[in-house]
Amino acid sequence: MLKKVTNAYGLSLSLLTHVSGVVNDVYQYPAQNGHPSRIVRLTHKKWRNEKESFAELHFMKYLFDNGVSVPQILPSKAGKWVENVTGGYHASMFTEALGRIPTEEDWNQKMFVNWGRIVGQMHSLTQSYVPLNDVKRRDWKQENWMDMMRHLPNKEPIVRQKANELLNWLETLPKDTKNYGLVHCDLHAHNFFVTKDGSITAFDFDDCCYHWFAFDFAIILYSVIVRYNRQDKKYDTLEDHVSWFLDWFLKGYQEVHIFENWWLKAMPNLLSYIRLLYYNVWHQRNDWKTIDGELKTKWLRMKAEIETDAPLTNYSF
Repeated sequence: MLKKVTNAYGLSLSLLTHVSGVVNDVYQYPAQNGHPSRIVRLTHKKWRNEKESFAELHFMKYLFDNGVSVPQILPSKAGKWVENVTGGYHASMFTEALGRIPTEEDWNQKMFVNWGRIVGQMHSLTQSYVPLNDVKRRDWKQENWMDMMRHLPNKEPIVRQKANELLNWLETLPKDTKNYGLVHCDLHAHNFFVTKDGSITAFDFDDCCYHWFAFDFAIILYSVIVRYNRQDKKYDTLEDHVSWFLDWFLKGYQEVHIFENWWLKAMPNLLSYIRLLYYNVWHQRNDWKTIDGELKTKWLRMKAEIETDAPLTNYSF
């Protein structure tokens, strides 16, 4: 399969390095002969078919052409963005983002401002984005990994009740172009690279779908909270940390796009919704009867937090 991929893109098989693989297999290819470092991604049709991947790249190209710092899409030798390979897989290739996954050294107000600014750019541009007629990304309700009522077990009636309540609440939110559109949906700090000057390049648009802008923002905030809770050394409270992040993130966002007031008021419910989404994904990927150890401890803790409506943070939104 990899030989077919490298032949399609004119690469050397021996120079491919596997860098990650959760739902996609991602490979790095070094700079060579005047070409920059590249990323090759393999996707199985069970996860995304070729049209869905093409729709993702079409949106990325639109953002790139309008000045957003995202990787450039590199076509195959045949001029294709999505190259059918074998065994149900298809491939795409991008320039590798500059910089690195953020470290403690990068975690500062400069990065937060740029993080907010790039999200604001995307939300501003998505309002005028026009997808191709026969190639379009899904609405969030069509995403299998977000389908909680299908995957949450009937043996957990309280969790299902909480999920149903939040899903009904989502339907009450404004769904106009100022609040809803095609968004990244997963721009946590492992889905962008940052340079020494704090500049950000966003990647991994594989989860992009039509959702509320506030959700796009909440999933970032959720990742900030989870990161804080994993740290051994804590120099301030979680609420102080959230306040610090929000002040600078919103500064960057509001430089390029209007931040609607109701988004902050909706954050507690959106954070609870995201916690349920991740709990739902665990049910899709793991068998409760066979897991043990740290994962089972985390799972039980999350279940208890969901059932008791424990807030992710006591920050006063």
